Amino acid sequence: MNKIRDNLLYIADRSLKILAFNENAKVAFPALEIGKECPEATEILTKNTENLSEQDSTSLTVFNMNLSRWINVSISTMEYPEHGECYFFTGSLYNSMIRELMSRARLMDTFNFALDMNLTIDRYSLISEKNFGQKIQISEEPLSKLIKRTCATMVHPDDHKKFMELLNLQNMSERLKTANEPITATIREKSARGAWDEVTIRLVPEEERLDGQELVFAFFSINYALPDELNKTDFEKDDLTGLLTKQSFRKAAVEFFKEPHDSFCLIAMDIEHFRFFNKWYSRWQGDRLIKGIAYVLHEMDRLFDTVSGYGGGDDFFILMDKHESVLKYLTENLSALVSSFDGIEGFRMVFGGYEIKNPDEEILDAMDYATTACRRALENPKIEINWYDVQMVKELEHDLQIIPEIERGLEEEEFTFYLQPKCSILDNKIVGAEALVRWNNKLRGFISPGEFIPALEKNRNIMKLDVYIWEQVCKSIRKWIDKGHSPVPISVNVSRIDIFSLDVPTVFSNLINIYNIDPRLIEIEITESAFVDDTRILKTVIQRLREKGFTILIDDFGSGYSSLNMLKDVQADVLKMDMKFFDLDNTNYDKGVSIIKSVVDLSHNMKIPVIAEGVETEEQIVLLKGMGLNYVQGFYYYKPIPIKEYESLLADKNNISLEGLKLNR
Repeated sequence: MNKIRDNLLYIADRSLKILAFNENAKVAFPALEIGKECPEATEILTKNTENLSEQDSTSLTVFNMNLSRWINVSISTMEYPEHGECYFFTGSLYNSMIRELMSRARLMDTFNFALDMNLTIDRYSLISEKNFGQKIQISEEPLSKLIKRTCATMVHPDDHKKFMELLNLQNMSERLKTANEPITATIREKSARGAWDEVTIRLVPEEERLDGQELVFAFFSINYALPDELNKTDFEKDDLTGLLTKQSFRKAAVEFFKEPHDSFCLIAMDIEHFRFFNKWYSRWQGDRLIKGIAYVLHEMDRLFDTVSGYGGGDDFFILMDKHESVLKYLTENLSALVSSFDGIEGFRMVFGGYEIKNPDEEILDAMDYATTACRRALENPKIEINWYDVQMVKELEHDLQIIPEIERGLEEEEFTFYLQPKCSILDNKIVGAEALVRWNNKLRGFISPGEFIPALEKNRNIMKLDVYIWEQVCKSIRKWIDKGHSPVPISVNVSRIDIFSLDVPTVFSNLINIYNIDPRLIEIEITESAFVDDTRILKTVIQRLREKGFTILIDDFGSGYSSLNMLKDVQADVLKMDMKFFDLDNTNYDKGVSIIKSVVDLSHNMKIPVIAEGVETEEQIVLLKGMGLNYVQGFYYYKPIPIKEYESLLADKNNISLEGLKLNR
């Protein structure tokens, strides 16, 4: 299977001088060099950067003449260690021209798109005004195979014969000579929305070539089909989706409540991580997905007399009778569409619901309540619809209060980390430690991570804090080395949100280069729950980290149903098993011990060391030692301790072991 794209990233400071870049960016832009100005190195961005801000981003797509490949780049601003706010250029280097260009073609309301067909050698090139008239040679499959595949998968069954007759390569040249004019036919093609769009194909012969090869241009023009229901009212509709705008949705809701209903509800919907969908797969693909969702909602309006609206971005609303069958139709169809769209993994539709008990209630309030429930639905992938309750308002108020405090705390360097050592039960020496974030608020004192971490995760702001802690760890390791200590590896936590939001391997590579430390001294802990979805993306990130010399730990191993399947697909260096998952007592002791032993045996068979965390008693130590598990982390040895206290332990070489984790039984 062909790889669809390669992620690229490069970073420039506010003066547009290049600070860092990854391998794929260098492939895309060979002129990239540290210190070189961005316009000169890439021709992507000029000196005019006034329109970019922290909230805004822009996306550009260019055709690289040297590589004959499309490059899609999104530009945003973000904090970068030691340089403040910088420009982050992230994007994709596409290998599959068919997929990218055809996706573009289907989205253009009017477009000129041509297939340059070489009948002699059964090959073709793609041409579009959007690639500046340049031909892109496609070598993935013969022209004849493309025609047959397109007919079987995209053309309406009733138009198969017409399509194949039009694109019959055996007699195409003769037909064009006889007709002495372009040959035109209109067929129906199935769009991403499930509708049948009218596609007009016009065949035009190319001028005779000296080498005798026969070439024909096939020009395509699409007339998009929209449900009749779109034209039944005078309400304002969104251009992209055909759905009611937010203001029109409010007016339509008034009409909806005039009709008799047993009970009704408002559902808010969005796509988890949608902004990264646009960044990785292009805005053209993202718009196709948005249109696909809109089509399902149009069908809902037609079948069930619902009222659907579009709030922009990936925000949708639907007002309906609260019937289980209708709700099931909504969630099943949209979930299936998003989770399998074009074979792309890692994205899901989330739903937040609000039951409207008073038809006189302000619809904007109901939309806010449903949106609040939708945001909370991101925390639990197992809930089909997260229904609003009053407690959500209290949580939201707490988050709104604490997020600005966190921003201030980061600016004033109130955040730090404690270290919890990992120890060998064979000699009681420290073999490593885990960095755990702590907040010493100047007004409130120490604030528990349980109070501020969930707020950051809910609001997708955890990345800034994580990068800050990663850098502080690297700084500390550099300081210990400079003092003559021999540090053991420190592990840092990387969340699922970090992986979606950042180019994690590049961030860590830049940090170890800045502080000149061995990558083996930084270990990456990724919680097992991150592997429930997005395995393909995580695999790529982990592979790149390991290639750069970093050690990968799977945290909370055994807590999720995906453990065994995840181990099959992911290259992990160490497993961390939390003893708290087993909570052994008189009723479950034998079963719990059997499970622990199974995990330990599995790790030994796969030659992967295990660390048991949450170990608090000597009884647990004896149990684990008897199973051949040698490494633990927990209160039995150390609680999380301040940096200075850990540094004093590090100063005594009798406290540490530099041998690393070994598989001894």
